[in-house]
Amino acid sequence: MSSFAGTLVIAEMQARDLLRRRAVMVLFVLLPAAFYYSVPGTEDYGLLAGSMGVSWAVAAAGIFGILGWRRADPRLGLAGASAFQGLVGRLLLLQGLGLVLVALFAPQILARSSTIIADPPLLVVSLALMALVSVPLGLAIGALVPRELEGTLVLIGVIGVGSSVPMDSAVARALPLWGPLEVMQVAAGRNDVDLAPAFLHTAFAGALLLLVADLFWRRRNRIHH
Repeated sequence: MSSFAGTLVIAEMQARDLLRRRAVMVLFVLLPAAFYYSVPGTEDYGLLAGSMGVSWAVAAAGIFGILGWRRADPRLGLAGASAFQGLVGRLLLLQGLGLVLVALFAPQILARSSTIIADPPLLVVSLALMALVSVPLGLAIGALVPRELEGTLVLIGVIGVGSSVPMDSAVARALPLWGPLEVMQVAAGRNDVDLAPAFLHTAFAGALLLLVADLFWRRRNRIHH
């Protein structure tokens, strides 16, 4: 099985598996809306709640996606697919789903919270970055923990801390969601934030999380390149 073909096959198989889980797909769409609409649209915290809802939905899909395939990965390994191919296949699928979610959800935020958004295109970028970094976050958590319950609790901790600590603190900068949240602040009208570190932080966090996911998932399944 070639690297490219194997990755596409895994992405297709993961897509079919997710489509069979209708409840998961419904929650994938409804969770960000529940986060966002629980806060008045004219409050700044509403933007944070909406972005965290996107992160929660996408990362949770990554956790359930990778842990739901614990028995399938060894069989894929026997067919010649590496653990990294499995991760990349899921990464591509979930990144696509995350961007679709942003495309569905961003217009609602732009319409409902228009009075507190200074740069609408940049807000969409911040939501896209949130989705993109949340996929490897979910995959990394799924590779590190043995069951969905533990993964969900870890995700609650990461998102909860990320939404509560000051953005200029060392703790906030150590968390993977700091970059997208910085971009969101500029979109909301804050002018004293440099976007370059935020974009670099997002890219570094995503790459590091994917590396962690690959390392621990290969260890767990004893699949070697």
